[in-house]
Amino acid sequence: MLFPGWPNFRVRDTCRGILRGPWTPKHPRHRPGFGRRNIERHTRHVEPSGKLAPSGWNYAQFDVRLRRIPEAGNPGVVLPPGRLPLSPHALRPALILALDGATFDVIRPLIAAGRMPHLAAWIQAGRASPLPSTTPPVTFPAWSSFMTGLEPGDHGIFDFSQKVPGRYRIRFVNAGDRQGESIFSAVSQAGGRVLVLGLPATFPPEPVSGLLVPGFDAPVSNATDAASTSNPDLYQRIAARAGPWMRPDLDESATDGGFHERAAATLLARIERKTEFARVALDEMQREPSGGRPDLVTVVFSESDTVGHHYWRDHDPESPRRDPLAGDERQRAIGDVYAALDRACGELRAAYGEDALCLVVSDHGMGGASDCIVYLNRFLAEEGFLLRRRRRGARLDSAARLARDIALRWLPAGWLQKLFRRARGTAGLLESAARFGGLRWSQTLAFSEEVNTQPGVWINLAGREENGCVAPEDYAAVRARLIERLLAWRLPNGEPVVARARPREEVYSGPFVDRAPDIVVELGTLRGYGLSLVATPWRQDEAIRPPARPGAGPSTAIQRLSGADLAGGRGRGMNGTHRQDGIFVVTGGGGEAVPALTPESLSQVAPAVARAMGLPWSPGKDAGSSEDRSYSQEESEMVAARLRALGYLD
Repeated sequence: MLFPGWPNFRVRDTCRGILRGPWTPKHPRHRPGFGRRNIERHTRHVEPSGKLAPSGWNYAQFDVRLRRIPEAGNPGVVLPPGRLPLSPHALRPALILALDGATFDVIRPLIAAGRMPHLAAWIQAGRASPLPSTTPPVTFPAWSSFMTGLEPGDHGIFDFSQKVPGRYRIRFVNAGDRQGESIFSAVSQAGGRVLVLGLPATFPPEPVSGLLVPGFDAPVSNATDAASTSNPDLYQRIAARAGPWMRPDLDESATDGGFHERAAATLLARIERKTEFARVALDEMQREPSGGRPDLVTVVFSESDTVGHHYWRDHDPESPRRDPLAGDERQRAIGDVYAALDRACGELRAAYGEDALCLVVSDHGMGGASDCIVYLNRFLAEEGFLLRRRRRGARLDSAARLARDIALRWLPAGWLQKLFRRARGTAGLLESAARFGGLRWSQTLAFSEEVNTQPGVWINLAGREENGCVAPEDYAAVRARLIERLLAWRLPNGEPVVARARPREEVYSGPFVDRAPDIVVELGTLRGYGLSLVATPWRQDEAIRPPARPGAGPSTAIQRLSGADLAGGRGRGMNGTHRQDGIFVVTGGGGEAVPALTPESLSQVAPAVARAMGLPWSPGKDAGSSEDRSYSQEESEMVAARLRALGYLD
C-alpha cells in the first residue's frame, strides 16, 4: 500500500484532467466536453491489478472530494501521467493573498507609519522582494503566468484581446485560449482541494476539486453568477450567507460627477464584502464530506489596482496630474485601501490557519502617469508608414466608434444583452472598426491597435494580412526602419517617447510568439512619470495624403493634458499606470522555517509554491486549458463593457 486506504495502482494510460472536478453522484459535472461519452473516448481505465478495465466505466462512482478511492464499488482510478496519489495530508497548506497592482512604493511608507502591521510582521518574519511582471505588465498575461509558471510566448495570453490572424479584427480572449496546466489543476489532480476567488483570466473555469470563482472576465452583466463558477452548488451555499463575490458597484469609466468622492468608500466596502465571502467559503468547504481546509487558497483583491489607477495623483504630491483642490479623503484613499487590505490579509490568514505557508503577491506594480499622452498611429502617419482613407471611410470609422461608445457607456446592462443577442457580430465589428477602421490598407505599411495595455506595431505583411502590402522580402527592412524611427521619437524636452522597441522574437519565445505584435513597444517616462498610449482621435480630413517629409516639424502625436483632463478617463489615460515590479512576501507558521522561495519573476511563483507544498509538479507547456471555448457575442460585449468600465479600453 502506498498510503492507508489506497490500492496499489499501476498506471497504464491516462487522460489529463479526470481528477479535476467533483464528479460524484451528488454533484455531477455536466460541463461541455467533460461528459461520460467524452471521458470514455479519451481514457483507458486502470484496475488495481494493472489491467485495463472494460468499457462502460461509471464515472459517477469516483468521488474526488474524498481524495481516495473507496475499495468497494470502484476498482480503480485514472491518474495523470507519472503521478501517484498523495495522502489527504501530504500537501503543506498554502495561502496566497493576491493584491492586484500593489507596490512597495506605497507599502513601505505605510509600514513605517504603522498602518500595515500584518504585512510588516510577515516581512520581518519571512522574506520580501520586488517581483518582476510579464511584458507587458498587464492583468491577463501576468496572472496567466502566475498560475501556469509559463511566459506569454508559452501560454499564449498577451492582453485582454487578440488580433484575429490575417484579419483587421480583434476578439476577446479567455482561459480557453490559455495553454499550460495551472497549479490549481495540479493540486486537484494530486488529490488536494483548492479555493480560488476573483482570479482574472480564469473563465471558463477549469474543473477543480473545490471552488474557482473567476475574476472580472466572467461574462455576467450583474453580480457573479453561480453558473460562471467551477462548482455552482458550493458557490450558491456561500452566496446565500455572504452575498455574491462581485457586484457592479463602480463604473470606473464614469470619472466625472463626483466619482472620486464616492469611489474610495465603495472600494473599502468591497474589501470587507470579499473578505467575508472568503471566510464563509473556508467555513463551507470545511463542512463538506471531505472536510478540512483547502490545500491551496488564492484570494485576489483588485481594489489596490483600482485605487492606484484613479487616486495616484492625489496620493503623490509631485504628480504632474495633481489636483490642488483634492480633499483629505482623496489624498488618503490609497493609504486607506492598502490599510484595509492589510486587515483583510490578517483576518484571512487567521481564518485559514497561522501554521500555513502564506504569500502576498501582486501581478505588477503601480506608479504615476505624466500629463502627456501619445498617439501611435498618428506618429506612424507622420512618418509615412500609415495612410488614412478619404472622408467617407473616415466618417464610417468615426460613426462606428461613436456607436460603440454610446452603447457601452449609456445603455443599461439588460438592454445591452437584448441588443447584442439580436445583433450578433456587432461587438467584434464595432471594436475592430474603432481600432482599425479608416485606414487605406494598400498604402499602410504598419499600424497599431493603440491599446495602452499592449503597446505594439503590426507590419501589414502581404500573404499574412488580408490586404497586406509589405512584401515578405521587405519585412525585415521595414521593421528595422520603423524601430529606428520609434526610438528616435522625442518629447519636447528631449526625453524619448519609446524606451524600448524590439522585434517580438527578442522578447518572447515559445509556440505563440506570432500572437504578439511584430514590434513590442515599451513607452518611456517624462520626469519619471509614465506616458499613456491612447487611440488617435482622427479628424475626418486628417492624414489623407502622406507627409512630404516624414519627421519634419513638431509632432502632433503628443498631447499635453490640462484642467479636468488630468484626472484621466477615456482618451486621456489613467493618472496611475502599471509598473514592471510587483511585490512578493512569504512567511511560514507553526515554528516551521520559511521555505527558500526566491522567484525571480512572476512566472516562477507557482513552481516555487508547488515545491514548498510538496507537490511534484513543474510547468507543462503541452497541457491545454480546461475548456477550449471562445466568448459568445453576448459574452464578448459584457467583457468589453467591463474592460471599458475598468478603464482598460478607450
